Amino acid sequence: MNTHIPRHLPSPQDFSHDARQLIIVTGLISASYFGAFALLRGLFLLRLGYDPAYLGTYYAAGALTFMMMGVPSGALGQRFGTRATMLAGACLTVGGMLLLPLTARIPADVRDLWPPLTQIIIVAGWSMFSVNSVPALMLVTTDENRSAAYALTGVLRGIGSFTGTLIGGMLPGLVVWLVTRHEASPIDPQSASPFAWALFISAISGLATAIPLVRIRGGLRPIKTNTPPVDRGPFPAALVIVLIVYVFLRHMGWTTSQAYSAPYMDTDLHLSTPTIGLLTSIGQIAAIGATLSLPRMTQRWSHGRIVALSTMIQIASLTLMASFRNGSAAGLGLLGMQISAGIWLPELQIFQMELVDEGWRGLAYGAVAMAMGLGFGSMSIFGGRLITARGYSELFGVGALFSVAASGLMMLISRQTAREG
Repeated sequence: MNTHIPRHLPSPQDFSHDARQLIIVTGLISASYFGAFALLRGLFLLRLGYDPAYLGTYYAAGALTFMMMGVPSGALGQRFGTRATMLAGACLTVGGMLLLPLTARIPADVRDLWPPLTQIIIVAGWSMFSVNSVPALMLVTTDENRSAAYALTGVLRGIGSFTGTLIGGMLPGLVVWLVTRHEASPIDPQSASPFAWALFISAISGLATAIPLVRIRGGLRPIKTNTPPVDRGPFPAALVIVLIVYVFLRHMGWTTSQAYSAPYMDTDLHLSTPTIGLLTSIGQIAAIGATLSLPRMTQRWSHGRIVALSTMIQIASLTLMASFRNGSAAGLGLLGMQISAGIWLPELQIFQMELVDEGWRGLAYGAVAMAMGLGFGSMSIFGGRLITARGYSELFGVGALFSVAASGLMMLISRQTAREG
């Protein structure tokens, strides 16, 4: 089974021209979307006067959009080609990112609807891009270098997120410095204005993703062959259902940190935006290291055991954040959460592929992806309201409890698969 993780990081020269362009574009869009924009958007909305409950609605709009766009995004790739669909998706994502900073200029009677609307546009575009990026890379790689290409893509995604987050944390301060230097009227560094300009800059940088996409030479349409259909054994419904519940619960726990760590450090701990960006970026670098450690880990443990280990790290991290209300605990907790995420996703994908026969993998992965979106959307809505009522410590404690429940389910799955193996 060709689902191994490469034992060393490959060179870009190991791949075709089109494969290199797809790997590069992942790093570029990660710097813009997952880096600077992801860090600043929540802080911007808080400075406009919105509360965590509203942030939950905003994040949930994106999660539910991603769920609904999965099948249409794949159909668009089949109809128009993956390159064209990815390019349209990237442009749509950047366009939505450019719209969010305009929130303060929207008429007051419809202003509350504007951020969720921009989030729907952004995530619809991101779905078109991300859903087609996996099969696109598969089409331009070989059996020998495919796993290496996905590994290098993951590393560049991490480097892009790290760079974007680090720069994004400094952008509002840089905007204040430039305005203060060139204009007589000072600007309040804690107002929404410098964050709006920082978001605008991060969105503009996302236009760079169009360059490698345009340079792709092939249309990236699936190659039709006369190969017979894959024989499918019985669908392991019970195991897949338990896996879906596990993913849902774990993602509920993960969302408490992913959606609310930056608002927590900003509003409760009163850390500066550069400090929040630095702590987040340190965690992203650690996540890259965790991903690169997977080849050695897989030599000692099964994929299911590593997935369970990543969930245990998440439990410890959320418990730390719930128990101690200070910057050190928040930073260490965020570090642990990102290390956990760096291990979890690639190992879950491989574990899930080994759980079902080849003919059922598409269906199973689609169900798992839906569970991720449902978990993120549910906790976004519930978590925002929980913060308003009980505070951030309570939120992280609830996230740890969901993660404990998820860990128990993964132990059951691992035990069952080991018994059948």
